[in-house]
Order: sequence, then C-alpha cells, then structure tokens
Amino acid sequence: MPDPVLYLKSMGVAAIVSAIVVLAMAMLRRTVSSTRLTSACVLAMGLGLALGCNVLEMRWTWPPVKGLDRLLMIVIPMALGIELIAGLEKLPQWVAWFLRLSLAAVAPRILLHGSVFLTGSGSDWTLWDGGVAVLICGALLAFTWGLLGWLSRRSGGISIPFALSLTTQCAGLTVMLAGYLKGGATAFPLAATIISTAIATKLVTMRSGTSEKLGLAAIIGVGVIGLFGVLMIGRFFGRLSTGSAVVLMLAPVLCWATELSFLRRRKPWMVGSLRLGLVAIPLVVVLAVAKRDFDRDMAPLLGEIPTRDGVVDTLIRRNL
Repeated sequence: MPDPVLYLKSMGVAAIVSAIVVLAMAMLRRTVSSTRLTSACVLAMGLGLALGCNVLEMRWTWPPVKGLDRLLMIVIPMALGIELIAGLEKLPQWVAWFLRLSLAAVAPRILLHGSVFLTGSGSDWTLWDGGVAVLICGALLAFTWGLLGWLSRRSGGISIPFALSLTTQCAGLTVMLAGYLKGGATAFPLAATIISTAIATKLVTMRSGTSEKLGLAAIIGVGVIGLFGVLMIGRFFGRLSTGSAVVLMLAPVLCWATELSFLRRRKPWMVGSLRLGLVAIPLVVVLAVAKRDFDRDMAPLLGEIPTRDGVVDTLIRRNL
C-alpha cells in the first residue's frame, strides 16, 4: 500500500539537498553571477530529485525500458543540461529557446518509445494516431514552457515556481488515484525540489542584492519538463484522462492573469497570492474528480488485493 511517511521522507530529502546545494554554491562568493546561480539551481534540482527518488526505492536500470525510467534517466537530464547551457551569460536567448523547443519536440517521442502508441500494435491506436499524439503533446509542452518562461522574464516572482510546484504535487496525487502509484510518487520529490530551490535562490538574491529573476528560468524549465513527464506517463501508461492531463498542464499558465493592468500594479505579495489562488481552482476540481472516480472504480479493488510491498501497484495496473 502507499506509504505516506516514505513520500514525506523523499520530499524532505529532496528539499534539504536542493537548498543546501544552492546556498553552498552561491554563497562561496559575495557577488553572484547569473551563470553561477543557474548552475547552482541545475545541480540542486538534479541531486535533489535523484536522492528523493532513491528514497522511494526506484530502480535505476540502463537502458531504460519504461516511460518513467526514460523520464528520469533521459528527458529530465536533457532538461538539466539545456538549462545549464542556457544559463551562460553570453549565450543568445534564441539559441537557448531553440534548445528548449527542440527538447519539447522530442520529449513525447522519447517517453512513448517502444509502446503500442507508436508501433501501431494496439487495438485502438494506429501509427497515425501516435504521430498526432506526439505532435499535440509537444506543442502543449512548448506552449506552457514558453508562456511561463516569458512571464518569468517579464515580471518574475517566486510565486511562479510555487504555482508550478503546487501543480506538480496535485498531478502526482491525481496520477496515483488513476492507478499508477510509482508514476505519481515521482512528483513528490520533484515538487519539493522546485519549491526548495526557488526559496534558496530567493534568499541568495536578497542577500546579494541581485535580480530575483536570476536562476528562475532554470527552475521553471526543469519543473515544466517534470510536470509534463508525470502527466504524460499517467495519461498513456495509467488511467489519467486526457482532459485532466491538459487542465493540469495548463493550470500554471493562469499566473498570466495577474499581468492585467489593474492587477499588475498591486503589491508583490498580493500578486503572488492571487496567482496561487487562480492556479489552485482547477487543481481542486481535477483532484476532486479523480477522487470521485477512484472511489467508484478503484477502491473496491484495493480491498481484495494483498498489501505486500509492490503488489498493489502491479495488480492495479494489470486491471487497467
């Protein structure tokens, strides 16, 4: 059965490691450059997520054979590498965004590699259907990534990674309720490392007197990729509905509502609170629907499944 204590431990480890890495790397010098802080954020998120997943006792096998393995071992490391390159001060922004959009285009194909959705061997899927799904998923990822990246450069604010972390946490719970326990559990350390890295970065910029936007692009980039990956494996390898996945993916974009003229001039804490409130509305709705569907379809199965470690996840997925 799901172990809440284990999930909390993974979140705690991810958060502590991420914060320590950012603070240690950034505070070695009095002046903090954009490249240095971005590198600290990238390393912090990579180590935090890796150690958090290790607490969850996830197996690391190469070559990866499952969508979740490819997310953790290929897609997210690619995002970390791209953000590390994008953080170079002399690198043109168009090059950084070319790399990001390239990843957005190939990430769906990587996650679905070898599955019936791309081979056309499934009874309900053809090669054409798989190709269209890859294109739509890639466009959705690029759209969300682009808008949040634009917002971070336009107005900044720690509320953006907070909203992204909140959405990731909700996505994990929703995927778990849809029957894919391990896939949903991955979101816990991911959400923790997003918010911990953002807080540590905020402290560093306040101490050094530099712009609060430093490092924000890297946090958002890795966070968006992680959120997308959790939702995609939940949709294609679990029972997460298409509607719920799309709503969760687009929820952080509601932060843009605060750019309306009569809201943008408000105090930063009011703008941040409004952003989180707006994002929370669709999250609550999706989570409530997922809980209703779980109680109706999945809860009766749990009463008949043995509770030995690892058995629940396997047997639930066999009944999908």
